[in-house]
Amino acid sequence: MIATSHVIIGGAVGAAVGVLTQNPAAALAAGIVSHLVCDLVPHADYPPNTKFINDEIVWDKSLYIFAITDSGIAFLLTLMIWIFKFDFNFAAPFAWGALGGYLPDLLDNFPFWRFQIRQIYFFRKFHALHKLIHDQWRFRYPMPQYWILGTVTQLVTAIPCLWYILK
Repeated sequence: MIATSHVIIGGAVGAAVGVLTQNPAAALAAGIVSHLVCDLVPHADYPPNTKFINDEIVWDKSLYIFAITDSGIAFLLTLMIWIFKFDFNFAAPFAWGALGGYLPDLLDNFPFWRFQIRQIYFFRKFHALHKLIHDQWRFRYPMPQYWILGTVTQLVTAIPCLWYILK
């Protein structure tokens, strides 16, 4: 999923966990789990014309623009909700859940450190898990052909989560 969807869903899960526990660490963990669960459904991660070499994304100018724009929207949306709905409370489970929703892709896929971080045992294992989860659907529904499905699944999951956060 794109960052905006992961952040909205992670934030909603974090807010829901917060209702039960008021524990930011539990919200962060729940946000990370929400990321992995959301990666199990077909979704669009990048523009349809993205190129790959040896199963790794080739980061070109258009992909950087897409990723920076998406991450910027995710950040601004999270910040606005955090300020206006949760009074910019540092311990707000929403914010920690949103961070957890974004964290797996930030650590595992960010082009400036993805190869270096995967040299660390835990992150190498995490990358294998993250890739395995994505591989559950991406060969059956390759996004260049099924980008509409990938977009719809994100809308169907993120919009109710956004409603839950804002209600």
